[in-house]
Amino acid sequence: MKVVLAALHATCILKQKNKYRFSEIFLSLLVSTWFMSQVFSADRIYSMDSPNEFYRAMIIENGKITRLLDMKTFEAEKTTYSNIIELEGFIFPGFIDSHIHAISYGRYMEYVDLRNVHSIKEMVEIIAEKVKTTSEGEWIYGIAWNQEKFSENRYPTKDDLDTIGSKNPIVLKRVCTHVLVVNSVILEQANITRDTPDPEGGIIDRDIAGYPTGILRENATDLIASIEPKPSRGDLIRWQKKSQKYLNAFGITSVHTLDEECYPAYRTIKDSLTLRVYFCPKHNKLDFLYNEEPNAKTGLGDDMLRLGRVKLFADGSLGAKTAAMRDPYETSEDKGVPIHTKEDLCNIIEAMNRKGWQLETHVIGDKGAEMVLDCYENIYKHDYRPILTHCQILAKDLVQRMAKSEVIASIQPFFIETDMDFVEKFIGVERMKYSYAWKTLLEYGIKCCGGSDAPVDIPNPFNGIYAAVTRKKLDGSPATGWLPEQKLTVWDALRLYTYGGAYAEYQEHQKGLLKPGYLADFIVLDKDPFDIPTHELKDIQVKNTFLGGKEVFSRIS
Repeated sequence: MKVVLAALHATCILKQKNKYRFSEIFLSLLVSTWFMSQVFSADRIYSMDSPNEFYRAMIIENGKITRLLDMKTFEAEKTTYSNIIELEGFIFPGFIDSHIHAISYGRYMEYVDLRNVHSIKEMVEIIAEKVKTTSEGEWIYGIAWNQEKFSENRYPTKDDLDTIGSKNPIVLKRVCTHVLVVNSVILEQANITRDTPDPEGGIIDRDIAGYPTGILRENATDLIASIEPKPSRGDLIRWQKKSQKYLNAFGITSVHTLDEECYPAYRTIKDSLTLRVYFCPKHNKLDFLYNEEPNAKTGLGDDMLRLGRVKLFADGSLGAKTAAMRDPYETSEDKGVPIHTKEDLCNIIEAMNRKGWQLETHVIGDKGAEMVLDCYENIYKHDYRPILTHCQILAKDLVQRMAKSEVIASIQPFFIETDMDFVEKFIGVERMKYSYAWKTLLEYGIKCCGGSDAPVDIPNPFNGIYAAVTRKKLDGSPATGWLPEQKLTVWDALRLYTYGGAYAEYQEHQKGLLKPGYLADFIVLDKDPFDIPTHELKDIQVKNTFLGGKEVFSRIS
């Protein structure tokens, strides 16, 4: 059909000129093929392939980029196109969030948000209001509390929550999601008592008499899984659709998502996805996947939905002091919580590798990183692309080993918004040199990709880009930036969420850049990140988001 329309268009042009030579017919047919393509123009189109490289127009066919035109070429050829779509703003590749829980993000929108709560008293009052509008027996969830903000200067307990009453089971997740506080209703239903042993890789906090306080850390959070209501596939689909709407508004066109047992839901709604999904299950949650895909392994799928890497945990979180450390935390003998023994960790990694899976391991402490690198190095081969996620507390020898083994660092720059308040207090000055050291990682040649870990943080890439470039909180503090020697350039920060994300999923020849042959996933920004003061990076708005050349988000002015 396209060729027929092109031919008719060419005939009309030639008839008007009264010329029918074969060479002119061929040339006109070629031009008319361009006519059938989509042509997008903008103030600047940044390919993100080379610094200072930008174009004026982009031609798209069948969801892929065919040409990029500089100003001179575009002005010379623009009269041959009749369907130019003029976009006001600055075009960049669509963003890739390399570490997100996309369906959980949609789910947590329905939870009570405790992110800005500054006392346990305030938190309890907010949950008490929620109880008033919740049916008896229905579970109540809250998310993102942080004891570092509490005026009481302590963790909440079941006793705090029990003042609300016993009408509902209550689960409130710390901002890192590695720690929960639950009420007595939950403890009773899950049969968690003073006689319940700590599970491997987990801790049940206890009072002086040995009774559970309601705080469950790391693998101890799994103790309530057997009594927790299971979401239906309809719930999962609702949460995914809610999530992708917001992610598109942030300019995100691809996600590396850790949604555990949600793969069947993604398959159900594949035709309505407005995000490309690299699905990354936990290593111990694969049975459901093998039931759907007996030959499941990294890379199986297509441009919209592919199986990604498997995720496992080496340690916990820094804020909860469960990250595994070589040396104790300051003013403590505690070294954190390794989730596995080194032997078990290596066995898991080797088994997943044999089955064809790319590996991603959650690592925050330097001891956790050391354990994982020992395992990765045992199975190292070129272009294996194993990933260390978070990489918050490292050391020079660990960075050198990462570079040598071509390990990818998956980092979450916006974590410094909260973490800068307590890191030095927890680990001391000496260990700060290789903490959150993103510039150092890049200087060693380590490939890095950026993510939000939403719902831990809001998945706005410009929050992360701003944090990476300025090393400041959103309020502009501290004035010179936190660990300012680790500031990234705007170019390097943008690459975390474009090329870096594509490389981490073996797709650097398909997306993450705007080049001929690449998927036409792109965004239109209201400001040029390269041409504004760095403190304005956080304020950049996405005006339009396109997936395969089709608009999936538009911000109405």
